Amino acid sequence: MSTIFRKEWPFFLCLATAACILSIPVPVNDWPYEGWITSGLFLITLSAIFRVTHHADELAEMLGEPYGTLILTLSATIIEVAIMITVLSHNENNPTFVRDTIAATVMITVGLMLGLSMFIGAFVHHQQTVNTEGALTYLGLIVPLSILVLVLPNFTDSTIGPTLALAQEVFIAIVSLVLYAIFLFIQTQRHRQLFKDRSKAEPLLLGAEPAPRKHTRPHTRRELLSSVGWLIANLVLVVFLAEELAVLIDEQLEAKQLPDALGGLCVAMLILAPEILASANAAIHNRLQRSVNIALGSGLATLSLSVPAILLAATLMGHTLILGLSPNEMIMLLSTLWVANIALATERTNLMQGTVLLVLFLTFGFLIVIP
Repeated sequence: MSTIFRKEWPFFLCLATAACILSIPVPVNDWPYEGWITSGLFLITLSAIFRVTHHADELAEMLGEPYGTLILTLSATIIEVAIMITVLSHNENNPTFVRDTIAATVMITVGLMLGLSMFIGAFVHHQQTVNTEGALTYLGLIVPLSILVLVLPNFTDSTIGPTLALAQEVFIAIVSLVLYAIFLFIQTQRHRQLFKDRSKAEPLLLGAEPAPRKHTRPHTRRELLSSVGWLIANLVLVVFLAEELAVLIDEQLEAKQLPDALGGLCVAMLILAPEILASANAAIHNRLQRSVNIALGSGLATLSLSVPAILLAATLMGHTLILGLSPNEMIMLLSTLWVANIALATERTNLMQGTVLLVLFLTFGFLIVIP
């Protein structure tokens, strides 16, 4: 029991926090010291998100592809969609929260995660290689989906303002899901080599000895069920706490008269924190292709899975989503996608490419605070 508690202490901490919230009849957003409570709940939820990612990784290793990829993707998508639906249903103080979260996610994955991985990898290893075909396959989907979801609503004539008509939302949702299904088939079945580290696929030099294969112990049914159980348990608690946290963040922004877009950035950072660390760690260990897969895979999942889910939820709730970005946000988004495309097309990455992407992300954040 002590071993379980030591490994799963974030779960028990979240369980105690959830029990405390449920046992007190006053809503958490009416508690005193709301700022401290928001900060504490943010850290507690973050610790549980790391455990969700850990157990999803374990299941990915046990089950292999394509199930591993689906579990990792769906875990993050469930958390993201739950938070956006909560803010959408609780109040109308922040009508652009969904748009801001989606835009922040794309900017974090392409600007921060990819830029940081390139920067750290180049700083430690001077230069790194990436499988250009696989990386550009990601961007080949992220770029058009970003334009469809975040740019096109500013230029349609069917509705007033940066919104979409119901038929347009249905069309974009179907296109997003179909494209992701085809991508998943390509990534896990048809063209798996495009997403692997090219250096590992190179043939051995004449006379070289192949590296010894690692023999791993087969996983038992009990271990599989245990990982599934812990994943579901942590996921349920994260969704519950994240819903409470989203309302607190929204009210804190309103009380302190901070920009609404800052809420979307905070939520996106919370959800993507494990992936940010994982992609940076992979780059440190000279596995930049894994960094690219983590970063761009997260961004693609948001655009192709979270967006259709939130469009459906908003329609059922009778909400009209404001999706079109402001002019300065559009410029930053398109500039970041353009630079990322140039950086990954060269196959070899260096310090400057990562630095430029990081500068673009920092500029995006700066313009949120001082538009």
